[in-house]
Amino acid sequence: MRLKINLPYKTILDIDVKKITAPGSNGVFQILPKHIDATWILRPGILQVNAEKELYFAVSHGVAVKQGATVYLATMQAIAGESLSELSQTVEDTFKKIDEKEKKAREVLVSLETETIRRFAELDT
Repeated sequence: MRLKINLPYKTILDIDVKKITAPGSNGVFQILPKHIDATWILRPGILQVNAEKELYFAVSHGVAVKQGATVYLATMQAIAGESLSELSQTVEDTFKKIDEKEKKAREVLVSLETETIRRFAELDT
């Protein structure tokens, strides 16, 4: 079975695999080579791929589609790790950076909204 993991801007993995274990909206599920064609909604979590060696990916929301002998997995973010402990540290570091950027973006947005409301209030007077 072939697995292709796609981010919005590139394909990060395209390999033959034996089994995929993924975090679904209704719990963890597995995809095996003889599984029927199907579509699953992914929730944030750990994707485990059994190929020549175990691979781990932290994924955000996304979708997995099995069509024939290929599984297409599309997600906004995926972080690879050789082991769960390495992946855990990488995810923690990455998400801290993202949280800081989101916090700054929210502060800017609140400032813009406040300024807009203030200017509309000035127009009424």
